[in-house]
Amino acid sequence: MKRLQWDLTTLIKDEKTFDKNIEKINRKLNTLKQEKNKVLNETLLLKLLEEKEKIKEESNKLLVYGSLRYYKNINDNNTIILKTKAEEFNNEVDLKLQWIDEKILKLGKEKVMEWLKKLDALRQYKFYLRNLFRMQEHNIPEEKNKIVKENIKAINKKITDYNSLIQNIKYKEIIINNKKIELTPINYAKYLQSRDKKTRKKAYLSINKAYQEKKEEYANILDTIYKYRTENAKIKKYSSVLEQELFEENIDKQVIKTLIDSVTKNIPLIQKYFKIKASLLKEKSPHLYDLNVPLDFKISKKYTLEESIDIIKETLKPLGEEYLKAVEILLDGHIDAEVEENKYQGLIFSWHTYSFLNFKGSYVDIKNLIHELGHIVNYYFSMKKQTYFYEDSTVFIGEIASIVNEILLNRYLLENAKTKEEKIFYLSKEIENYITSVFKQTMYTELEQELYSIKEKDNLSSEILSKKYINIIKKYYGEDIIYDDIESVSWTRIGHLYRFCYYPYKYATGLLMASTVVNAFLYDNTLTKKEYINFLSSGSNNYSLELIKLLHIDFSNSKIIDQGFQILQKDIDLLSQLIEKE
Repeated sequence: MKRLQWDLTTLIKDEKTFDKNIEKINRKLNTLKQEKNKVLNETLLLKLLEEKEKIKEESNKLLVYGSLRYYKNINDNNTIILKTKAEEFNNEVDLKLQWIDEKILKLGKEKVMEWLKKLDALRQYKFYLRNLFRMQEHNIPEEKNKIVKENIKAINKKITDYNSLIQNIKYKEIIINNKKIELTPINYAKYLQSRDKKTRKKAYLSINKAYQEKKEEYANILDTIYKYRTENAKIKKYSSVLEQELFEENIDKQVIKTLIDSVTKNIPLIQKYFKIKASLLKEKSPHLYDLNVPLDFKISKKYTLEESIDIIKETLKPLGEEYLKAVEILLDGHIDAEVEENKYQGLIFSWHTYSFLNFKGSYVDIKNLIHELGHIVNYYFSMKKQTYFYEDSTVFIGEIASIVNEILLNRYLLENAKTKEEKIFYLSKEIENYITSVFKQTMYTELEQELYSIKEKDNLSSEILSKKYINIIKKYYGEDIIYDDIESVSWTRIGHLYRFCYYPYKYATGLLMASTVVNAFLYDNTLTKKEYINFLSSGSNNYSLELIKLLHIDFSNSKIIDQGFQILQKDIDLLSQLIEKE
Protein backbone atom coordinates (compact mmCIF):
# COMPACT_ATOMS: atom_id res chain seq x y z
CA MET A 1 0.00 0.00 0.00
CA LYS A 2 1.19 3.47 -0.84
CA ARG A 3 2.38 5.39 2.23
CA LEU A 4 1.52 9.04 2.55
CA GLN A 5 3.35 10.97 5.22
CA TRP A 6 3.58 14.64 6.08
CA ASP A 7 6.70 16.55 5.28
CA LEU A 8 6.44 19.28 7.90
CA THR A 9 9.84 20.66 6.95
CA THR A 10 8.01 22.70 4.29
CA LEU A 11 6.54 24.64 7.22
CA ILE A 12 9.43 24.64 9.71
CA LYS A 13 12.70 22.78 9.17
CA ASP A 14 13.09 21.57 12.77
CA GLU A 15 12.66 22.61 16.42
CA LYS A 16 15.84 24.67 16.29
CA THR A 17 14.37 26.66 13.39
CA PHE A 18 11.11 26.90 15.34
CA ASP A 19 12.91 28.71 18.19
CA LYS A 20 14.86 30.92 15.78
CA ASN A 21 11.61 31.96 14.09
CA ILE A 22 10.18 33.00 17.44
CA GLU A 23 13.22 35.23 17.97
CA LYS A 24 12.88 36.60 14.44
CA ILE A 25 9.18 37.42 14.95
CA ASN A 26 9.93 39.12 18.27
CA ARG A 27 12.50 41.34 16.55
CA LYS A 28 9.90 42.29 13.93
CA LEU A 29 7.39 43.08 16.66
CA ASN A 30 9.88 45.36 18.39
CA THR A 31 10.75 47.13 15.15
CA LEU A 32 7.09 47.60 14.28
CA LYS A 33 6.34 49.00 17.72
CA GLN A 34 8.51 52.02 16.85
CA GLU A 35 5.64 53.16 14.59
CA LYS A 36 3.14 53.18 17.47
CA ASN A 37 3.32 56.87 18.31
CA LYS A 38 3.54 58.17 14.75
CA VAL A 39 0.65 60.06 13.20
CA LEU A 40 -1.37 57.68 11.06
CA ASN A 41 -1.72 58.39 7.34
CA GLU A 42 -2.65 56.17 4.39
CA THR A 43 0.96 55.14 3.70
CA LEU A 44 1.65 54.21 7.31
CA LEU A 45 -1.69 52.37 7.52
CA LEU A 46 -0.71 50.22 4.54
CA LYS A 47 2.69 49.50 6.08
CA LEU A 48 1.16 48.50 9.44
CA LEU A 49 -1.35 46.16 7.83
CA GLU A 50 1.27 44.55 5.61
CA GLU A 51 3.66 44.01 8.51
CA LYS A 52 0.91 42.72 10.77
CA GLU A 53 -0.14 40.26 8.09
CA LYS A 54 3.41 38.97 7.61
CA ILE A 55 3.96 38.53 11.35
CA LYS A 56 0.62 36.78 11.82
CA GLU A 57 1.37 34.43 8.92
CA GLU A 58 4.78 33.50 10.32
CA SER A 59 3.31 33.04 13.79
CA ASN A 60 0.52 30.86 12.40
CA LYS A 61 3.07 28.57 10.73
CA LEU A 62 4.59 27.96 14.15
CA LEU A 63 1.14 27.14 15.51
CA VAL A 64 0.36 24.73 12.66
CA TYR A 65 3.75 23.06 12.95
CA GLY A 66 3.53 22.69 16.74
CA SER A 67 0.00 21.33 16.60
CA LEU A 68 0.64 18.86 13.79
CA ARG A 69 3.75 17.58 15.55
CA TYR A 70 1.61 17.07 18.65
CA TYR A 71 -1.17 15.21 16.85
CA LYS A 72 1.32 12.81 15.30
CA ASN A 73 2.20 11.66 18.80
CA ILE A 74 0.01 13.04 21.57
CA ASN A 75 1.83 10.96 24.21
CA ASP A 76 5.19 12.58 23.58
CA ASN A 77 5.87 15.17 26.28
CA ASN A 78 8.15 17.14 23.91
CA THR A 79 5.34 17.61 21.38
CA ILE A 80 2.96 18.69 24.14
CA ILE A 81 5.50 21.34 25.20
CA LEU A 82 5.97 22.41 21.57
CA LYS A 83 2.21 22.78 20.98
CA THR A 84 1.77 24.74 24.22
CA LYS A 85 4.71 26.99 23.35
CA ALA A 86 3.21 27.72 19.90
CA GLU A 87 -0.22 28.50 21.37
CA GLU A 88 1.17 30.79 24.05
CA PHE A 89 3.37 32.60 21.56
CA ASN A 90 0.41 33.15 19.22
CA ASN A 91 -1.57 34.68 22.07
CA GLU A 92 1.41 36.88 22.88
CA VAL A 93 1.71 38.01 19.25
CA ASP A 94 -1.99 38.93 19.16
CA LEU A 95 -1.59 41.04 22.27
CA LYS A 96 1.51 42.80 20.92
CA LEU A 97 -0.24 43.62 17.64
CA GLN A 98 -3.46 44.82 19.18
CA TRP A 99 -2.30 48.46 19.20
CA ILE A 100 -2.53 48.56 15.39
CA ASP A 101 -6.26 47.91 15.34
CA GLU A 102 -6.74 50.31 18.24
CA LYS A 103 -4.89 53.02 16.31
CA ILE A 104 -7.08 52.44 13.25
CA LEU A 105 -10.30 52.52 15.26
CA LYS A 106 -9.24 55.69 17.02
CA LEU A 107 -8.79 57.38 13.66
CA GLY A 108 -12.39 56.57 12.66
CA LYS A 109 -14.18 54.75 9.86
CA GLU A 110 -14.86 57.81 7.70
CA LYS A 111 -11.17 58.74 7.35
CA VAL A 112 -10.08 55.14 6.70
CA MET A 113 -12.73 54.63 3.98
CA GLU A 114 -11.56 57.88 2.38
CA TRP A 115 -7.97 56.54 2.25
CA LEU A 116 -9.19 53.31 0.61
CA LYS A 117 -10.35 55.40 -2.32
CA LYS A 118 -7.04 57.24 -2.56
CA LEU A 119 -4.57 54.33 -2.25
CA ASP A 120 -5.12 51.32 -4.51
CA ALA A 121 -2.83 49.03 -2.51
CA LEU A 122 -5.03 49.52 0.57
CA ARG A 123 -8.12 48.11 -1.12
CA GLN A 124 -7.15 44.49 -0.53
CA TYR A 125 -7.72 45.20 3.16
CA LYS A 126 -11.17 46.72 2.65
CA PHE A 127 -13.11 43.80 4.12
CA TYR A 128 -10.67 43.49 7.03
CA LEU A 129 -11.11 47.18 7.84
CA ARG A 130 -14.88 47.15 7.33
CA ASN A 131 -15.18 44.17 9.66
CA LEU A 132 -12.84 45.79 12.19
CA PHE A 133 -15.22 48.72 12.55
CA ARG A 134 -18.23 46.37 12.68
CA MET A 135 -16.61 44.54 15.60
CA GLN A 136 -15.67 47.79 17.33
CA GLU A 137 -18.53 47.69 19.81
CA HIS A 138 -17.06 44.44 21.18
CA ASN A 139 -13.49 45.66 21.51
CA ILE A 140 -12.13 45.63 25.03
CA PRO A 141 -9.20 47.31 26.80
CA GLU A 142 -5.83 45.57 26.87
CA GLU A 143 -6.13 44.53 30.52
CA LYS A 144 -9.45 42.79 29.83
CA ASN A 145 -8.09 41.27 26.64
CA LYS A 146 -5.34 39.69 28.72
CA ILE A 147 -8.03 38.00 30.81
CA VAL A 148 -9.66 36.69 27.62
CA LYS A 149 -6.33 35.34 26.39
CA GLU A 150 -5.64 33.69 29.74
CA ASN A 151 -9.09 32.11 29.61
CA ILE A 152 -8.37 30.82 26.10
CA LYS A 153 -5.13 29.39 27.41
CA ALA A 154 -7.06 27.66 30.22
CA ILE A 155 -9.59 26.31 27.69
CA ASN A 156 -6.78 24.88 25.55
CA LYS A 157 -5.32 23.24 28.65
CA LYS A 158 -8.66 21.61 29.45
CA ILE A 159 -9.03 20.43 25.85
CA THR A 160 -5.58 18.84 26.16
CA ASP A 161 -6.78 17.18 29.38
CA TYR A 162 -9.84 15.88 27.50
CA ASN A 163 -7.67 14.52 24.69
CA SER A 164 -5.46 12.84 27.27
CA LEU A 165 -8.46 11.20 28.95
CA ILE A 166 -9.64 9.87 25.60
CA GLN A 167 -6.14 8.69 24.71
CA ASN A 168 -5.59 6.82 27.95
CA ILE A 169 -9.03 5.32 28.41
CA LYS A 170 -9.12 1.58 29.06
CA TYR A 171 -12.07 -0.63 28.20
CA LYS A 172 -12.85 -3.90 29.92
CA GLU A 173 -12.18 -6.99 27.85
CA ILE A 174 -15.14 -8.71 26.25
CA ILE A 175 -15.53 -12.43 25.51
CA ILE A 176 -16.38 -13.32 21.92
CA ASN A 177 -16.52 -17.00 20.90
CA ASN A 178 -14.67 -17.93 24.08
CA LYS A 179 -11.85 -15.52 23.24
CA LYS A 180 -10.84 -12.46 25.22
CA ILE A 181 -10.97 -9.30 23.09
CA GLU A 182 -9.24 -6.12 24.18
CA LEU A 183 -11.28 -3.16 22.97
CA THR A 184 -9.39 -0.06 21.86
CA PRO A 185 -10.47 3.23 20.24
CA ILE A 186 -8.97 1.80 17.04
CA ASN A 187 -10.96 -1.43 16.90
CA TYR A 188 -14.16 -0.85 18.88
CA ALA A 189 -16.23 0.27 15.86
CA LYS A 190 -15.87 -3.23 14.42
CA TYR A 191 -17.57 -4.73 17.49
CA LEU A 192 -20.17 -1.98 17.86
CA GLN A 193 -21.25 -2.68 14.27
CA SER A 194 -21.24 -6.45 14.61
CA ARG A 195 -24.17 -8.39 13.15
CA ASP A 196 -24.22 -10.38 16.37
CA LYS A 197 -26.40 -8.57 18.91
CA LYS A 198 -24.59 -10.02 21.93
CA THR A 199 -21.24 -8.85 20.58
CA ARG A 200 -22.32 -5.27 19.94
CA LYS A 201 -24.10 -5.12 23.30
CA LYS A 202 -20.94 -6.25 25.10
CA ALA A 203 -18.87 -3.67 23.23
CA TYR A 204 -21.44 -0.94 23.89
CA LEU A 205 -21.55 -1.65 27.62
CA SER A 206 -17.76 -1.95 27.92
CA ILE A 207 -17.18 1.41 26.22
CA ASN A 208 -19.87 3.31 28.10
CA LYS A 209 -18.88 1.85 31.46
CA ALA A 210 -15.33 3.11 30.91
CA TYR A 211 -16.67 6.61 30.29
CA GLN A 212 -19.10 6.31 33.17
CA GLU A 213 -16.21 5.66 35.55
CA LYS A 214 -14.63 8.97 34.52
CA LYS A 215 -17.84 10.99 34.09
CA GLU A 216 -17.00 13.37 36.93
CA GLU A 217 -13.69 14.27 35.28
CA TYR A 218 -15.42 14.80 31.93
CA ALA A 219 -18.10 16.94 33.59
CA ASN A 220 -15.47 19.05 35.36
CA ILE A 221 -13.59 19.64 32.10
CA LEU A 222 -16.74 20.62 30.20
CA ASP A 223 -17.99 22.82 33.05
CA THR A 224 -14.64 24.66 33.18
CA ILE A 225 -14.49 25.13 29.39
CA TYR A 226 -18.05 26.50 29.30
CA LYS A 227 -17.31 28.75 32.28
CA TYR A 228 -14.39 30.41 30.47
CA ARG A 229 -16.26 30.67 27.16
CA THR A 230 -19.24 32.26 28.91
CA GLU A 231 -16.97 34.63 30.82
CA ASN A 232 -15.14 35.64 27.63
CA ALA A 233 -18.41 36.36 25.84
CA LYS A 234 -19.52 38.66 28.66
CA ILE A 235 -16.14 40.41 28.84
CA LYS A 236 -16.41 41.09 25.09
CA LYS A 237 -19.91 42.50 25.60
CA TYR A 238 -21.99 39.72 24.05
CA SER A 239 -25.25 38.57 25.58
CA SER A 240 -24.28 34.91 25.07
CA VAL A 241 -21.65 32.58 23.63
CA LEU A 242 -23.98 31.92 20.69
CA GLU A 243 -24.26 35.63 19.90
CA GLN A 244 -20.47 35.90 19.93
CA GLU A 245 -19.99 32.94 17.59
CA LEU A 246 -22.60 34.11 15.11
CA PHE A 247 -21.64 37.80 15.27
CA GLU A 248 -18.04 37.09 14.31
CA GLU A 249 -19.25 35.51 11.05
CA ASN A 250 -22.15 37.95 10.71
CA ILE A 251 -24.65 35.09 10.72
CA ASP A 252 -28.20 35.79 11.82
CA LYS A 253 -29.30 33.69 14.80
CA GLN A 254 -32.41 32.87 12.77
CA VAL A 255 -30.21 30.37 10.87
CA ILE A 256 -29.95 28.23 14.03
CA LYS A 257 -33.65 28.49 14.81
CA THR A 258 -34.66 27.67 11.24
CA LEU A 259 -32.34 24.65 11.21
CA ILE A 260 -33.61 23.24 14.52
CA ASP A 261 -37.24 23.88 13.58
CA SER A 262 -36.82 22.23 10.18
CA VAL A 263 -35.04 19.18 11.55
CA THR A 264 -37.62 18.84 14.33
CA LYS A 265 -40.36 18.95 11.71
CA ASN A 266 -38.62 16.19 9.76
CA ILE A 267 -37.83 13.91 12.71
CA PRO A 268 -40.60 11.49 11.61
CA LEU A 269 -38.75 11.03 8.29
CA ILE A 270 -35.57 10.02 10.09
CA GLN A 271 -37.47 7.75 12.44
CA LYS A 272 -39.07 6.08 9.40
CA TYR A 273 -35.58 5.13 8.23
CA PHE A 274 -34.77 3.72 11.67
CA LYS A 275 -37.85 1.49 11.39
CA ILE A 276 -36.79 0.29 7.93
CA LYS A 277 -33.32 -0.44 9.24
CA ALA A 278 -34.60 -2.26 12.33
CA SER A 279 -36.85 -4.36 10.10
CA LEU A 280 -33.96 -5.31 7.82
CA LEU A 281 -31.91 -6.25 10.87
CA LYS A 282 -34.88 -8.22 12.25
CA GLU A 283 -34.90 -6.12 15.42
CA LYS A 284 -38.47 -5.74 16.67
CA SER A 285 -37.42 -3.72 19.73
CA PRO A 286 -34.13 -2.09 18.76
CA HIS A 287 -31.70 -0.56 21.24
CA LEU A 288 -29.68 2.48 20.22
CA TYR A 289 -26.61 0.31 19.72
CA ASP A 290 -28.51 -1.79 17.16
CA LEU A 291 -28.67 1.22 14.85
CA ASN A 292 -24.87 1.13 14.48
CA VAL A 293 -25.06 -1.97 12.28
CA PRO A 294 -24.50 -1.07 8.61
CA LEU A 295 -26.86 -2.33 5.92
CA ASP A 296 -23.97 -4.06 4.22
CA PHE A 297 -25.46 -7.51 3.57
CA LYS A 298 -22.03 -8.88 4.49
CA ILE A 299 -20.44 -6.78 1.76
CA SER A 300 -16.85 -6.56 2.94
CA LYS A 301 -15.08 -4.60 0.25
CA LYS A 302 -11.58 -3.45 1.04
CA TYR A 303 -9.66 -0.93 -1.00
CA THR A 304 -5.97 -0.21 -1.18
CA LEU A 305 -4.97 3.43 -0.89
CA GLU A 306 -4.14 3.42 -4.61
CA GLU A 307 -7.59 2.05 -5.50
CA SER A 308 -9.24 4.59 -3.24
CA ILE A 309 -7.35 7.45 -4.86
CA ASP A 310 -8.42 6.21 -8.31
CA ILE A 311 -12.07 6.10 -7.18
CA ILE A 312 -11.74 9.59 -5.73
CA LYS A 313 -10.31 10.96 -8.96
CA GLU A 314 -13.17 9.45 -10.94
CA THR A 315 -15.66 10.78 -8.41
CA LEU A 316 -14.31 14.33 -8.63
CA LYS A 317 -14.19 14.56 -12.43
CA PRO A 318 -17.40 16.65 -12.55
CA LEU A 319 -15.51 19.41 -10.70
CA GLY A 320 -13.07 19.82 -13.59
CA GLU A 321 -9.37 19.58 -14.45
CA GLU A 322 -8.28 22.49 -12.29
CA TYR A 323 -9.77 20.80 -9.23
CA LEU A 324 -8.19 17.44 -10.08
CA LYS A 325 -4.76 19.03 -10.54
CA ALA A 326 -5.02 20.46 -7.02
CA VAL A 327 -5.90 16.99 -5.71
CA GLU A 328 -2.77 15.55 -7.35
CA ILE A 329 -0.57 18.20 -5.74
CA LEU A 330 -2.12 17.84 -2.29
CA LEU A 331 -1.91 14.05 -2.23
CA ASP A 332 1.85 14.40 -2.55
CA GLY A 333 2.85 14.43 1.10
CA HIS A 334 0.02 16.52 2.54
CA ILE A 335 -1.98 13.58 3.92
CA ASP A 336 -0.70 11.41 6.73
CA ALA A 337 -2.47 8.08 6.25
CA GLU A 338 -0.21 5.83 8.29
CA VAL A 339 -1.87 3.71 10.93
CA GLU A 340 -0.22 2.49 14.09
CA GLU A 341 -2.35 0.45 16.45
CA ASN A 342 -3.43 2.31 19.60
CA LYS A 343 -1.62 5.48 18.51
CA TYR A 344 -3.81 7.73 16.38
CA GLN A 345 -7.11 6.60 17.91
CA GLY A 346 -9.33 7.80 15.11
CA LEU A 347 -8.23 11.44 14.96
CA ILE A 348 -9.36 12.90 11.64
CA PHE A 349 -8.92 16.56 10.76
CA SER A 350 -7.40 19.04 8.30
CA TRP A 351 -5.42 22.18 8.87
CA HIS A 352 -3.50 24.37 6.47
CA THR A 353 -3.02 22.00 3.47
CA TYR A 354 -2.45 18.99 5.72
CA SER A 355 -4.90 16.21 6.47
CA PHE A 356 -4.60 13.59 9.16
CA LEU A 357 -6.52 10.32 9.11
CA ASN A 358 -6.38 6.59 9.71
CA PHE A 359 -6.73 4.49 6.58
CA LYS A 360 -7.59 0.79 6.63
CA GLY A 361 -9.32 0.48 3.28
CA SER A 362 -13.02 0.57 4.21
CA TYR A 363 -15.79 2.66 2.70
CA VAL A 364 -15.58 4.97 5.72
CA ASP A 365 -11.87 5.54 5.04
CA ILE A 366 -12.54 6.57 1.43
CA LYS A 367 -15.33 8.85 2.66
CA ASN A 368 -13.02 10.45 5.24
CA LEU A 369 -10.25 10.87 2.68
CA ILE A 370 -12.45 12.59 0.10
CA HIS A 371 -14.00 14.77 2.82
CA GLU A 372 -10.62 15.97 4.08
CA LEU A 373 -9.43 16.52 0.51
CA GLY A 374 -12.36 18.91 0.15
CA HIS A 375 -11.01 20.97 3.03
CA ILE A 376 -7.42 21.15 1.87
CA VAL A 377 -8.33 21.84 -1.78
CA ASN A 378 -10.48 24.70 -0.49
CA TYR A 379 -7.54 26.05 1.51
CA TYR A 380 -5.13 25.47 -1.39
CA PHE A 381 -7.20 27.58 -3.80
CA SER A 382 -7.81 30.30 -1.21
CA MET A 383 -4.13 30.44 -0.29
CA LYS A 384 -3.23 30.98 -3.96
CA LYS A 385 -5.72 33.80 -4.49
CA GLN A 386 -6.14 35.56 -1.16
CA THR A 387 -4.02 37.68 1.12
CA TYR A 388 -3.20 35.90 4.42
CA PHE A 389 -6.00 37.68 6.29
CA TYR A 390 -8.56 35.97 4.03
CA GLU A 391 -6.93 32.71 2.99
CA ASP A 392 -8.67 30.45 5.51
CA SER A 393 -12.37 29.72 4.96
CA THR A 394 -14.80 29.86 7.84
CA VAL A 395 -16.12 26.51 9.04
CA PHE A 396 -19.55 27.47 7.74
CA ILE A 397 -18.07 27.72 4.22
CA GLY A 398 -15.48 24.97 4.54
CA GLU A 399 -18.01 22.23 5.26
CA ILE A 400 -19.66 22.86 1.89
CA ALA A 401 -16.35 22.15 0.16
CA SER A 402 -15.86 18.83 1.95
CA ILE A 403 -19.44 17.53 1.88
CA VAL A 404 -19.86 18.22 -1.85
CA ASN A 405 -17.10 15.61 -2.27
CA GLU A 406 -18.88 13.14 0.02
CA ILE A 407 -22.14 13.43 -1.92
CA LEU A 408 -20.32 12.97 -5.24
CA LEU A 409 -18.63 9.85 -3.84
CA ASN A 410 -21.90 8.27 -2.72
CA ARG A 411 -23.57 9.00 -6.04
CA TYR A 412 -20.61 7.63 -7.99
CA LEU A 413 -20.56 4.41 -5.97
CA LEU A 414 -24.34 4.05 -6.20
CA GLU A 415 -24.31 4.52 -9.98
CA ASN A 416 -21.53 1.95 -10.37
CA ALA A 417 -22.98 -0.63 -7.98
CA LYS A 418 -23.39 -4.02 -9.69
CA THR A 419 -25.94 -5.65 -7.38
CA LYS A 420 -29.10 -4.68 -5.53
CA GLU A 421 -27.31 -5.30 -2.24
CA GLU A 422 -24.55 -2.86 -3.20
CA LYS A 423 -27.14 -0.26 -4.19
CA ILE A 424 -28.89 -0.61 -0.83
CA PHE A 425 -25.51 -0.36 0.91
CA TYR A 426 -24.47 2.88 -0.80
CA LEU A 427 -27.97 4.36 -0.63
CA SER A 428 -28.07 3.67 3.10
CA LYS A 429 -24.68 5.36 3.41
CA GLU A 430 -26.06 8.49 1.79
CA ILE A 431 -29.05 8.43 4.16
CA GLU A 432 -26.75 7.79 7.13
CA ASN A 433 -24.74 10.82 6.04
CA TYR A 434 -27.86 12.94 6.52
CA ILE A 435 -28.36 11.37 9.93
CA THR A 436 -24.75 12.00 10.95
CA SER A 437 -24.34 15.45 9.42
CA VAL A 438 -27.82 16.96 9.75
CA PHE A 439 -29.87 15.01 12.26
CA LYS A 440 -27.20 14.37 14.91
CA GLN A 441 -25.36 17.67 14.50
CA THR A 442 -28.58 19.62 14.90
CA MET A 443 -29.34 17.54 17.98
CA TYR A 444 -25.90 18.40 19.38
CA THR A 445 -26.49 22.08 18.58
CA GLU A 446 -29.78 22.05 20.46
CA LEU A 447 -28.04 20.30 23.37
CA GLU A 448 -25.23 22.87 23.29
CA GLN A 449 -27.75 25.71 23.47
CA GLU A 450 -29.35 24.15 26.54
CA LEU A 451 -25.99 23.58 28.24
CA TYR A 452 -24.83 27.16 27.76
CA SER A 453 -28.18 28.34 29.07
CA ILE A 454 -27.65 26.25 32.21
CA LYS A 455 -24.03 27.34 32.59
CA GLU A 456 -25.05 30.97 32.78
CA LYS A 457 -26.91 30.13 36.03
CA ASP A 458 -25.47 26.90 37.41
CA ASN A 459 -22.65 24.35 37.17
CA LEU A 460 -22.71 21.55 34.63
CA SER A 461 -22.71 18.51 36.88
CA SER A 462 -22.57 14.98 35.51
CA GLU A 463 -26.20 14.52 36.66
CA ILE A 464 -27.42 17.57 34.74
CA LEU A 465 -25.42 16.61 31.65
CA SER A 466 -26.76 13.05 31.71
CA LYS A 467 -30.36 14.19 32.15
CA LYS A 468 -30.20 16.76 29.36
CA TYR A 469 -28.47 14.32 27.02
CA ILE A 470 -30.93 11.46 27.48
CA ASN A 471 -33.92 13.81 27.08
CA ILE A 472 -32.72 15.16 23.76
CA ILE A 473 -31.77 11.69 22.51
CA LYS A 474 -35.31 10.48 23.16
CA LYS A 475 -36.76 13.49 21.36
CA TYR A 476 -34.76 12.80 18.21
CA TYR A 477 -34.75 8.99 18.13
CA GLY A 478 -38.34 8.48 19.27
CA GLU A 479 -40.37 6.03 21.32
CA ASP A 480 -39.66 2.92 19.24
CA ILE A 481 -36.10 2.67 20.59
CA ILE A 482 -35.05 1.04 23.87
CA TYR A 483 -32.73 3.30 25.85
CA ASP A 484 -30.28 1.61 28.21
CA ASP A 485 -29.64 3.56 31.40
CA ILE A 486 -25.92 3.75 30.66
CA GLU A 487 -26.63 5.65 27.43
CA SER A 488 -27.07 8.77 29.55
CA VAL A 489 -23.26 9.17 29.87
CA SER A 490 -22.61 9.28 26.11
CA TRP A 491 -22.29 13.07 26.29
CA THR A 492 -18.74 12.37 27.49
CA ARG A 493 -17.85 11.21 23.98
CA ILE A 494 -19.20 14.18 22.00
CA GLY A 495 -15.82 15.72 21.26
CA HIS A 496 -17.26 18.80 19.55
CA LEU A 497 -18.82 19.96 22.82
CA TYR A 498 -15.33 20.17 24.30
CA ARG A 499 -13.04 21.07 21.42
CA PHE A 500 -15.19 23.58 19.56
CA CYS A 501 -17.91 26.12 20.14
CA TYR A 502 -21.17 25.95 18.18
CA TYR A 503 -19.46 23.89 15.51
CA PRO A 504 -21.92 21.02 14.82
CA TYR A 505 -24.65 23.14 13.19
CA LYS A 506 -22.15 23.99 10.44
CA TYR A 507 -22.04 20.33 9.42
CA ALA A 508 -25.83 20.38 9.07
CA THR A 509 -26.00 23.59 7.04
CA GLY A 510 -22.96 22.37 5.10
CA LEU A 511 -24.64 19.19 3.91
CA LEU A 512 -27.87 20.96 3.02
CA MET A 513 -26.02 23.58 0.97
CA ALA A 514 -23.69 20.96 -0.53
CA SER A 515 -26.74 19.01 -1.73
CA THR A 516 -27.93 22.14 -3.50
CA VAL A 517 -24.48 22.59 -5.10
CA VAL A 518 -24.33 19.01 -6.41
CA ASN A 519 -27.82 19.25 -7.87
CA ALA A 520 -26.90 22.56 -9.52
CA PHE A 521 -23.79 20.92 -10.99
CA LEU A 522 -25.11 17.57 -12.14
CA TYR A 523 -28.78 18.12 -12.89
CA ASP A 524 -29.91 21.74 -13.06
CA ASN A 525 -26.79 23.10 -14.85
CA THR A 526 -27.11 26.36 -12.92
CA LEU A 527 -23.56 26.33 -11.52
CA THR A 528 -20.37 26.22 -13.58
CA LYS A 529 -16.98 24.71 -12.66
CA LYS A 530 -15.46 28.16 -12.88
CA GLU A 531 -18.02 29.57 -10.42
CA TYR A 532 -17.32 26.74 -7.97
CA ILE A 533 -13.53 27.23 -8.15
CA ASN A 534 -14.10 30.96 -7.66
CA PHE A 535 -16.11 30.15 -4.52
CA LEU A 536 -13.36 27.84 -3.21
CA SER A 537 -10.79 30.55 -3.92
CA SER A 538 -12.63 33.20 -1.93
CA GLY A 539 -11.47 32.10 1.51
CA SER A 540 -13.03 34.53 3.96
CA ASN A 541 -12.85 37.71 1.91
CA ASN A 542 -16.49 38.37 2.73
CA TYR A 543 -19.10 37.23 5.23
CA SER A 544 -20.18 33.60 4.92
CA LEU A 545 -23.78 34.31 3.92
CA GLU A 546 -22.48 36.63 1.19
CA LEU A 547 -19.94 34.09 -0.09
CA ILE A 548 -22.53 31.34 -0.58
CA LYS A 549 -24.33 33.68 -2.94
CA LEU A 550 -21.45 32.89 -5.33
CA LEU A 551 -23.11 29.45 -5.47
CA HIS A 552 -26.51 31.08 -6.10
CA ILE A 553 -27.62 30.17 -2.58
CA ASP A 554 -29.53 32.63 -0.43
CA PHE A 555 -29.69 31.13 3.04
CA SER A 556 -32.26 33.66 4.18
CA ASN A 557 -34.59 31.51 2.07
CA SER A 558 -35.63 28.64 4.36
CA LYS A 559 -36.51 26.53 1.30
CA ILE A 560 -32.81 25.60 1.07
CA ILE A 561 -33.24 23.42 4.14
CA ASP A 562 -36.53 22.02 2.87
CA GLN A 563 -34.86 21.05 -0.42
CA GLY A 564 -32.27 19.08 1.53
CA PHE A 565 -34.97 17.03 3.20
CA GLN A 566 -36.72 16.47 -0.12
CA ILE A 567 -33.55 14.71 -1.31
CA LEU A 568 -33.55 12.59 1.85
CA GLN A 569 -37.21 11.72 1.26
CA LYS A 570 -36.36 10.50 -2.25
CA ASP A 571 -33.49 8.39 -0.92
CA ILE A 572 -35.69 6.73 1.70
CA ASP A 573 -38.44 6.11 -0.87
CA LEU A 574 -35.91 4.51 -3.25
CA LEU A 575 -34.55 2.37 -0.43
CA SER A 576 -38.07 1.18 0.37
CA GLN A 577 -38.63 0.28 -3.30
CA LEU A 578 -35.41 -1.72 -3.49
CA ILE A 579 -36.29 -3.62 -0.33
CA GLU A 580 -39.85 -4.35 -1.52
CA LYS A 581 -38.43 -5.99 -4.67
CA GLU A 582 -36.58 -8.57 -2.62
